[in-house]
Amino acid sequence: MILIGVNEALDAETKIAFVKSIEAIEKTPAGSLIILTFNENDLAFYANARILVAVIVKSLREFILLAATGAKYALAGFTLANAAQKLADRYLYDIKVLAIVPERQIAKIAKRGIDGIFTKEAFDRLTR
Repeated sequence: MILIGVNEALDAETKIAFVKSIEAIEKTPAGSLIILTFNENDLAFYANARILVAVIVKSLREFILLAATGAKYALAGFTLANAAQKLADRYLYDIKVLAIVPERQIAKIAKRGIDGIFTKEAFDRLTR
């Protein structure tokens, strides 16, 4: 299970950068996990990115398109993450699904078989 934002010791080696556009990536520290909001115009970038990219999706359609690019992570709220995980398992997508939920829901995420958690607390800090 992938845990982001659960414990500082677990996050220590992962630099995380939320960017509002692909152009802003060049201003982030090398080796960072880049978080972007899904944009259908950026599908080619997701497919060809040589960096760690996590993309926030708001619908199953966005998830399916993103998964087809080979992106590393999809971030979604609980309900969408649950549905996306079922699709990822059914179609054997390589993408990892991370639910954006409060840290206290880690066991719920594990029981549902979702790949991981990106805590709402850490997400809110990054996206302010």
